[in-house]
Amino acid sequence: MSLLQEIWPVSKSLDTPALLAYLIGERFPGRTIVTASLKASSIVVLKMVADADPATPVLFCQPGFDFEESKTYRAEITEQLGLSNVELTAGHETEVRDGDVDHMERMLVEYENSASRSFELVHLNESLQGFDCWISAVGHVERRPGIKHRVDVEGRLIRVDPIIHWSEQDVQEFMRDNNLPYHKRAKRKHTKFKPTEISDAPYYSF
Repeated sequence: MSLLQEIWPVSKSLDTPALLAYLIGERFPGRTIVTASLKASSIVVLKMVADADPATPVLFCQPGFDFEESKTYRAEITEQLGLSNVELTAGHETEVRDGDVDHMERMLVEYENSASRSFELVHLNESLQGFDCWISAVGHVERRPGIKHRVDVEGRLIRVDPIIHWSEQDVQEFMRDNNLPYHKRAKRKHTKFKPTEISDAPYYSF
């Protein structure tokens, strides 16, 4: 029986917070890492991770320029959730180890002086070494539209997309119920603006 076959029956019986607590505290203690962005869906996962164990390693993926608003928001979320093991990466780790695959996050990046957006690949091969379980929280629906299971195998890792089946409304309700703030840029999506106000706003990678 493979490791995934052992975990699947348990994962199917647990809700998302319980699943993360099981993986972090029981199945892979000290061997679990979380990749995160500053999107609301990512903050939802970080809240559950912090409730399970705030010392869980968290790797914020930040390609391109790190805006002051993003720095401030990241520090605010880290303090509010009590996360104590946080690092930042631009994701230039493209070398794939023997016997493994290229582990990456796909992020939508927006720029300060342009209204255009683009996807960038954040390669994480070096950062994920030393871990057996990878909780991916950067952006589930946009990045992995064909994924059906919360728990799967990617190369040598157990990869977890905790809220792959959550709707935007589910995310918003969780943010509200847990009094979690939005990134300044993301918050604009939940407020009505005139088109000119939106086009004049700065853009951020989160």
